[in-house]
Amino acid sequence: MDSKTEQLLESVVISPSASIAEAIAHLDKAGTGALVLCSTGRKLYGLLTDGDIRRAIMQGVSLETACDSIATRKPVTAQSSIWAAEALHLMNRHDINHLPVVDAEGELQNLLLRKDLIAKEDILADAGKRLDSVVISPGASIADAISRLDKAGTGALVLCSSGRVLLGLLTDGDIRRAILHGIPLENACESIASPNPVTAQRSIAAGEALQMMNQHDINHLPVVDEEGNVVAFLLRKDLVSEEHPGLSAVIMAGGLGKRLLPLTERVPKPMLPVGDRPLLELTIQKLRGFGIRNVNLTTHYLPESIVNHFGDGEAFGVRLNYLREDHPLGTVGGLKLMKRVDGPIVVINGDILTGVSFEEMLVFHRKYGAELTMGVRKYEVKVPFGVVECDDVRVTDLQEKPSLNFFINAGLYLLEPSVCDCIPEGQRFDMTDLIRMLLDAGRPVVSFPIMEYWLDVGRHEDYMRAQEDVRNGRI
Repeated sequence: MDSKTEQLLESVVISPSASIAEAIAHLDKAGTGALVLCSTGRKLYGLLTDGDIRRAIMQGVSLETACDSIATRKPVTAQSSIWAAEALHLMNRHDINHLPVVDAEGELQNLLLRKDLIAKEDILADAGKRLDSVVISPGASIADAISRLDKAGTGALVLCSSGRVLLGLLTDGDIRRAILHGIPLENACESIASPNPVTAQRSIAAGEALQMMNQHDINHLPVVDEEGNVVAFLLRKDLVSEEHPGLSAVIMAGGLGKRLLPLTERVPKPMLPVGDRPLLELTIQKLRGFGIRNVNLTTHYLPESIVNHFGDGEAFGVRLNYLREDHPLGTVGGLKLMKRVDGPIVVINGDILTGVSFEEMLVFHRKYGAELTMGVRKYEVKVPFGVVECDDVRVTDLQEKPSLNFFINAGLYLLEPSVCDCIPEGQRFDMTDLIRMLLDAGRPVVSFPIMEYWLDVGRHEDYMRAQEDVRNGRI
């Protein structure tokens, strides 16, 4: 352990029994946004963030209380061998800014900060170490590629032959387009990949790589050697912060939640706990992880429980604005209460849990010049009988217990601010009304297939499944 790391640890380690007041003073000196709680011998006990302290203050917790009572006891950690790009990817995936590094015995070795990793030039070198997770055979099925992409979390895979000779690039968008076109998931992934992607030479610097990505409007850059072998795989998020200051979000949280009675008698549906946090908090965390800081909440039923928990949103890393509906305005009418914004707006129902990539959704939205992009989910209906097709009295075909596939509305959208001009003021207006109006006017509406985790927490059985999914780490 070098002296710089040792100095850092001395500034961020605190005893679990120290008071919250002591932690505040300690955190102010450290300037890291988090402290690591350690027992004797620097055994990791927990992680205490600036957000944990702010939430405690909002909830009226005494500052004399031991800080371990508000800390995260089992934070995300990394082993000592982790490299910078992998650590940054892990932070992005879990929406965290601090990553304790421990040895095999669980003793603290370092505390990595997102801001330090983003600034490192050696991410270029480290990007070569993610190749094991992103390289796939051209003959692998699209279904296999979806599974691999979900684990990699990179938004793209590189198709390579033996020896890692680059044969193509398969992006998240390529797969979603294939699903929309009904291409069987058993097909080889090379059939939908780009055979000649933009590449860079191994000597490229971080600034040059970012300039190349901007020039070609791409988020993934394979780095190759003189023989065309892939030696690294750069992501835009390796090089720049994922802030999206021009993007706003609206969470529709004003519903009555009648299907979940009696659970919703005294608490609105979005505030029902999923694991140890309200459903709405999970959604805000997801938006914040994408870099969205301006979040609007439409409220109607029991709004005080939402306002009392979230306040102005600062403790949750966002700026919250409440759109109070004096009477129900439907699934989109509340948008008319929002101040005009310049950039696209993410709209999501307050009872949706999803792992969808809003980054990929935005790329998709822009690629097709959409005014409104609707998230859709493939839904299969199995008919328990033989289906007979007829032309008048003549039988033309017979299918035994067929499966019918549909795309259903997933309750999340991306729309341009100009679309809000179509919403009447002070009237009930649903998203279906808005979409129908746009379609009738010939304005571009596109569908975005959701391959990731998705659950509509609208019924008791769905709510129980959400609890199970949280316990099993699916959310």
